[in-house]
Amino acid sequence: MRHARSSSRRGKVFALLALLSSLTGCASTTSFVRSDATLGRVVVYRNGVAYFERTAEVEGDTLRLRVPADKVDDFLKSLTVTDVTTGQPAPVAYPTDTPRASDGLIDMEIRLGGKGPHKLKLSYVTEAPSWKPSYRVTLSPSGKVKLDAWAIVDNTSGEDWKAVNLGVGSSSALSFRFDLHGIRVVERETLRSNDLFAHAPPSGGAVHGGDGDRRVLAELSESALRTEVDVAREAPKKEPRTSSSRKPAEERPVAQATSGMGRGASSRAVAQAFPPPAPPPPPKDKEAERMHALAGSLRANKQAVVIEGFADEADGDKMAASLDRANRARDQLLRQGVAPEQIVAVGRGQADGRKGGVRVVEAPREKKAADPGKAGGPGEAQEPSEPIGTSHFESGTPMTVERGTSAMISILSSEADGEIVYLYDAESARGNAQFPFRSVRLRNPTGSALDTGPVTVFGEGRFVGEGMADPIPAGAVAFVPFALDRQVVVDKKTDESDRIQRILTVQRGVFHTELRHTKKTVLSLTNRLAEKVVVYVKHTVPRGYSLVGDTKPTERLGDAQLFRVEVPANGKTDVVIDEATPVFRTTDIRSPDGLQMIRVHASGLAPEDPLKRRIEELVKLHTEMANLEQHIQTQREQMVELRARMDELHAQVLTLRAVRTTSPQLLGHLEKKLQEVSERVSKATVAVVALQERLMVAKVRFQDGVAELSVERAEPRP
Repeated sequence: MRHARSSSRRGKVFALLALLSSLTGCASTTSFVRSDATLGRVVVYRNGVAYFERTAEVEGDTLRLRVPADKVDDFLKSLTVTDVTTGQPAPVAYPTDTPRASDGLIDMEIRLGGKGPHKLKLSYVTEAPSWKPSYRVTLSPSGKVKLDAWAIVDNTSGEDWKAVNLGVGSSSALSFRFDLHGIRVVERETLRSNDLFAHAPPSGGAVHGGDGDRRVLAELSESALRTEVDVAREAPKKEPRTSSSRKPAEERPVAQATSGMGRGASSRAVAQAFPPPAPPPPPKDKEAERMHALAGSLRANKQAVVIEGFADEADGDKMAASLDRANRARDQLLRQGVAPEQIVAVGRGQADGRKGGVRVVEAPREKKAADPGKAGGPGEAQEPSEPIGTSHFESGTPMTVERGTSAMISILSSEADGEIVYLYDAESARGNAQFPFRSVRLRNPTGSALDTGPVTVFGEGRFVGEGMADPIPAGAVAFVPFALDRQVVVDKKTDESDRIQRILTVQRGVFHTELRHTKKTVLSLTNRLAEKVVVYVKHTVPRGYSLVGDTKPTERLGDAQLFRVEVPANGKTDVVIDEATPVFRTTDIRSPDGLQMIRVHASGLAPEDPLKRRIEELVKLHTEMANLEQHIQTQREQMVELRARMDELHAQVLTLRAVRTTSPQLLGHLEKKLQEVSERVSKATVAVVALQERLMVAKVRFQDGVAELSVERAEPRP
């Protein structure tokens, strides 16, 4: 008996579903056997479904319907049948083995519980074309805009919608198809009693190295780290043409650099006097080609990597030497266009089986929870970030939409807060890097989300442009670009710089530092109009960077920041955007660039810091060495000129002595001049020797100071 009642109830449910299916059938032949079911309300959604409400009056206890077979599952998922008199759900039953007719419909006989008559309200959700929004914005000088919106609805249900309350809506609700009508048989596993007693062992495999899941991208030897300067320095130099009295090149000793820095003033003088030939191009060996290919790959996929440097057995300070190799490889990749934030250089010291060189591996991935509000890193699949929200608009009066036609429903007509601004967008696919777009900046005046749709803009009774609106949540502000009038011009300049943020360790003059790599973008906005304009600059901060400086964003647009700028009439305004990212590297105080960076950083240290005093002493010694080298260079240049003058005077004296008619007074004057020049050469020689002694002492003191400069420290970030 219970089984019979259950079957009867299922039959009634299916009958109601069939009723709903026939009401929204895809063909004009779909209809009720009974005609007392009336369609009263339709709400079409953006996710491909529509909500229907109907009423039906049944005198007896049976309702015969013809149901489209492909709509049954949607009805079963969403069907609600309510007895209007009692307000309670009505029990229904339907047969499960009803055959399908040749036209794809199912004839169903629905039995209703209880005695008639029955007054029923049916509601369900089924497939329907998505509605399309269309907007119109009318500009006004009062600081307000007129916002009108229409919804375009297509009736493909196979029946006329007569005098129905028609509405549209959108939500984040998902929809799908699911088989509820078919009978589901559970497949069970079949077991056997003859178990196996001899089991095969699992397959073996090679063990992984110590890098875990980080992939090695490249192994580079010492030859890959050579720069153009190194190649030029290693190339044989051509000797200048000299007289036969000079020794051949292979017999002359190689001149040593006179500066502890390796680039003294004296070496510069020799280079000026005897300029070497142009350095040959770097050799195109396999290592150089691998470095070039690695740089191209990193530029393309924006992958973050770690460069690991290794020391050689002949290196004195193993850690400093390995870190120097890593930094040299990093500098080569930077010169080939790889972004600084992609590369981290680290020293590994001396490793077994390695003689110098570097290894490039993938940077460890950060295991963070997915944030749907933020874009992922390079190579990650991105989900659309536009808001969906919830909206509902309904016509105030009943409407009639015949089958196979479309209706345009007014869903909004209201004033909204809005203004005309310019939006500078050089990042989007259809953006412009030189001119901002004229745009409407408006606030959604409703409590519902406005879906994506075209926007037509009118001003002063005429058409001024059109654009596309992204989804606008309730009460939110949106930008709609609609024209490109080229009245505001943007000039863009970029610059990059490095500055020491903190000193980690100091070992024998080699500073392990954290640099702040700063990108500076300067946008010069020129207004060619006779009135003030407001420009919103759209800028996306790269991954790994953060905004620094005085310029602060006012709003966000997706993942980008918006900077509000007022440009006076016929005037110009500059916008400076500073972004920074930390970079770790080594800096040698013995190099000119390294000394300058260390000196600038030391100027910001506390006066009582012992490191500041020692750095200032080294800077003072370096300045003294540079001054001494300059003095030596000046003295030597004077000596060259004096010797040339001595040679001229000596030749003149010999010539006059050979002529018997020469005046003794003239000869005596030339000999006196020759003596004076000779004395000046002697004094200059003595001065050069004294300066060289002072330079040697200063170099020794400098090298001792560098050797003693070893500090373990980790300064806090300023």
